[in-house]
Order: sequence, then C-alpha cells, then structure tokens
Amino acid sequence: MLTKAIPSVVSAIDGRKVVGLASVFGVLDDTYPKPERVLDGAFKKTIKERFAAGRIKHFWSHERWNPPTALVFSLREVGREELPKKVIDSFPEATGGLEIGREYLQTIRGDEALEGVVKGAITEMSFGYDVLRSKPALVEGIQSVDLSELGLWETSDVNWGANEATIALKAAVPYADHGVTDEGTAWKKPSLGDFTDKQWEELDESEKRRIMAHFAWSSSNPAEKFEDLKLPHHLVKKAGVGPAVWNGVRSAMSVLMGGMGGVDIPEGERKATYNHLAKHYPAWEKEPPDYKLASLAFLMREIAVPGGFATGRLQAKDLESLDRVRKEFQEILLSAEPSAADDAGLALTERMRWEIKFREREILHHIAR
Repeated sequence: MLTKAIPSVVSAIDGRKVVGLASVFGVLDDTYPKPERVLDGAFKKTIKERFAAGRIKHFWSHERWNPPTALVFSLREVGREELPKKVIDSFPEATGGLEIGREYLQTIRGDEALEGVVKGAITEMSFGYDVLRSKPALVEGIQSVDLSELGLWETSDVNWGANEATIALKAAVPYADHGVTDEGTAWKKPSLGDFTDKQWEELDESEKRRIMAHFAWSSSNPAEKFEDLKLPHHLVKKAGVGPAVWNGVRSAMSVLMGGMGGVDIPEGERKATYNHLAKHYPAWEKEPPDYKLASLAFLMREIAVPGGFATGRLQAKDLESLDRVRKEFQEILLSAEPSAADDAGLALTERMRWEIKFREREILHHIAR
C-alpha cells in the first residue's frame, strides 16, 4: 500500500463531523521515481465497492495497527466547480477532488485529532491506496504517471502534508516493486561509492532519494548523510533502482529483528519498516517472520544492555519486563513455530531463547548483589 499526502482543506465542521478534501485531481506531485497525478474518476470504483461495504477507515498518521480515530460517513468525487477558491488559487490546474466526511470518535486519540483540526494545528491529510490502473504521461515536458484507478484503504490526519518524497521525516522508505534477482544472488552491504562517485553532500535531492529507495528506512527524507540510511536490500545500481535481493532482504529482516546488534528505529516506524521488507517475501515464495518477534527484539534492547549489572543499570522492574517478553515469545512459538526449512526463522528464535536466558541470569545476579 502506498500513501500520498496533501494540505488538508476543511469545508465544513459540525460538532464532531468534519468534511474536507483528501485528494486533488489533475495536480502533478513530486512522487519518486516519477511525478504522479490523480485523474478524475480514479476513486469511482473504490467508492462503490470499498466505501459502500464500510471498508474505508480514518486514522491518525496511518497508524493502521491502532483503532480508527473517526468514522468515514461520506466519500465522493467532486468536480472543479465544487473546489474551494483557495484550492483553485493554489492549484489552478486542479480538475476536481476526493471529498471525505468523517465523524471523530469520542476516544483519546479521536479527541486529540478533532481538537487539532478545529484549532488549525492539524492542517494536512493523507491517504493510503493501491494503484490499480496507471499509464505513462508527459505533462509540460515532464515524464510522469497518470493514476486512473486507485484502491483506497484509509485516510489519515497527518502533521505534514507535503508528498512523502519531499517531507523531511524519520520514516520507513515506501515499498516499491523494482523486480527481484534469483534467490541465490550474492549480497553485501553497499557503500556510497557503489552508488555514485560523488560525496553525499554533492548529490541533488533526486539522486539522494534514488539511493534511498535501495533501503527500508531513512532518518530523514532525503537523508542528511549516507550513514542515516538503514537496512539495504536492493541490488546496487548507479542509475535507477536495482531489484530486491533475497539475501539482502533476509539480512535486513534479521537486523530489524535484533540480529547483528539490531538497528535503532523509532517505535512508530518499526511496523512500517517491517511491512516494507515483508512485502518482498512473496516474490521468492517465502513467509516473513512474525512481527511480534521484532517487537520483542526491540523490547529486549530497552530492558537493559549486556553487562549492565556492572554499571548498575539493571533494576528489578527489568525482571518483570523480561517475564512479559518470555510469555509473549512462548505464545509466538506455540502459534507459529518456524519451519525447519526456514533457517532465518530458526536462527532468530534460538537467538531470542538465548537472549532471554542471558538477560534473566544477568538481572538476577545484579539483584542478588
């Protein structure tokens, strides 16, 4: 699933009900690798099918693993004549838009979002979608893509409404299908020199984003330095984006799960990063490991560092957290024990078993002193 964001346009607020635009048609955005524009009628089928079946949700910042913040009660395409004047002034080429009506739930997150929208602190929206039909286009000399049919999954209030390709955020790199290599293709961690002969500071933003597309996570978009790109898994190319490499995907997933020292990724971006890597697995007819293992791996790192008893970092509460880790880990093993053919899964579970025992022994030793 992809996401696209725009400045939010609110046309009406009635109590907890808010009506506004989630997409503007006919406007070329800055999507990588080619600019895109949504065409009139792109949502027609998804409104008839998914919205009519109550399948469109509204979240805060695409947090699809949390309950919705609002109920979507209306969804329709509007023509240029119904667009607010400020939209026409900002986007004179606009041909229409997607209007959404949502009623915010009386929950903590729903109240927060509604307050932000009403007071003007939240001024942007985004939507998650699948591309069902598209075609190449040439817009004012720019090679681009016209999106003629989209499958809408959700809409979201977000802090920043610029296109994901231009906003400077810590974020999972959006998944894109650039093809795959044979399963046995060799893999090694790339260096900047594998992508370009220039220094990172010499590259323009487009080239930085091209390189970024070979990774699953970046500290910003584009990254301030090459070292801020994490979890590479695509074949290195000096032009375009290389295909995904199975051994690279497996290595990146292992690191996300805590292997080889793990990786520091903000909590809110871990699931999105996992989803990016997991989407590659079917290409090789593989099943990704349970995401809960990644959650436990991050929790293990937060409990205490190895050798912590020597510095007095460990506390009795760590034992309680470790007990929770053990119980959740056991539930995962009972529900989805990795198959013998899944070497990566077996290695991961064995490492987790060892880590739990090691940390427990270390904590108990520290408490007993």
